[in-house]
Amino acid sequence: MNKIKAIIFDWGGVCCKEGEPFASKALQKKLKLNPDQIAEKVSNIYTGYYVGKYDKDPFWRSVINFFNLKEDSEINPETLSGAYLNSYEVYDDILDLILKLKKEYKIGLLSNLTPEMKNRIVSAHNLEKYFDAMVFSCDNNAASMKPDNKPYEVILEKLGLKAGQCLFIDNSFKNVEAAEKIGMKTLFFTDKNKFFKDISDMLFI
Repeated sequence: MNKIKAIIFDWGGVCCKEGEPFASKALQKKLKLNPDQIAEKVSNIYTGYYVGKYDKDPFWRSVINFFNLKEDSEINPETLSGAYLNSYEVYDDILDLILKLKKEYKIGLLSNLTPEMKNRIVSAHNLEKYFDAMVFSCDNNAASMKPDNKPYEVILEKLGLKAGQCLFIDNSFKNVEAAEKIGMKTLFFTDKNKFFKDISDMLFI
């Protein structure tokens, strides 16, 4: 692993407990559907949001209109967005590790994320303190989601490195496989305890 010059992290599921776009209990109750079922029904809109085709209000209004709902005090773009933005939980111990690693490696962030969550986490958690380069699926220069090749290519370009010089960490096996196919070293994140042991073994920290 002595060739590794950068470590690229996923966000949701690695740096934090993943946020849930359809976390609104009012929406779930009204539709009698769980979040996964809601996402499946609006899959085209949902995917479009992750690749930057919608801003916040147009996205939530598209969801409301898809289900023929009327906006009220419980179901409107602000309340639906608020439930989403409050549904994640940052792993402080992972961020502490990132600061430690940053002393010896370039650190990247590569995440499939919506515009509103991207804006929230970048400002709320001062992510520029942790990451030398950040690429989100909703960015114009990415405009596609992992495991498509484009986001990986963009983060490598931003870091100024080749695939073989990077270690990629993600909790999605298909995203890890895609990184391996382009030549990255990889670490499949399953739980924090195992992750801390695995990365310690790999990087001798």
